[in-house]
Amino acid sequence: MTAQATTTGAPADETAAEDRPASVDIRIEQDIAAAIFEQRMPPGTRLSEARLGQLYEVSRTVVRKALFRLASDRLVEIRPNRGAIVPRPDVTEARNVFAARRVIEPALLADSVPHLAAADRRTLDALVVADRRAHEARDRQAMIRASGDFHRGLARMAGNDVLFEFLEQLIGRTSLIIATYQTYVLPHCAEHVHEALVETIASGDVAAAQQAMIRHLLDCEAQLHLQDDDTETDDLAGMLDAHATDTAAPAFTDTRNAR
Repeated sequence: MTAQATTTGAPADETAAEDRPASVDIRIEQDIAAAIFEQRMPPGTRLSEARLGQLYEVSRTVVRKALFRLASDRLVEIRPNRGAIVPRPDVTEARNVFAARRVIEPALLADSVPHLAAADRRTLDALVVADRRAHEARDRQAMIRASGDFHRGLARMAGNDVLFEFLEQLIGRTSLIIATYQTYVLPHCAEHVHEALVETIASGDVAAAQQAMIRHLLDCEAQLHLQDDDTETDDLAGMLDAHATDTAAPAFTDTRNAR
């Protein structure tokens, strides 16, 4: 990548921004997502467009594109007249999200399992492969996304668009909950669990598939360290320092074991 985050300078004007590679906004999105997933950027962090523009030497328009994509993934909340912030799901919300998923996902299996086609099985197998590759790469952001993709793909097979839309919102909220409360060293939704779940689903036993899904979601919730943490800081440069090259940037502080 050609753009580098720095800790000096002012946001570039719109003309300069247009001259930069189109991937700069994607890099900003990836850097912020990684900082959230790696627990360097805690919930409550304010994402100033002006400050991010300084760090990446781009215009606010470029920064805004990245923030809007993060908002679509439920990793960032954009508040009118207040800007973007990393939302803070509390413990009660976290438990409620998993409780809702334990109702919706088994219910969807009642419709999908009896009608699972060969093409559906191939789709699930491909999702498991993507999940495995993310784990092999030890890419936490990719692991969380691959897990969400697996659950979305499975839910879509039920053909209930209303429940799928609701579940998709819950999965997005789950990603932030995991990034907030999971001990960094623990895997989430290990790919072998999804592989075993697919085998149970393919057997055609609806009740067994539903019980397997419930156990799986309970295990995912059990991995979380569900305690509220009010830590708050505005040091965006420090949070994004793993991706910066400016020697004047603040030293990286590893906060992954602080939870």
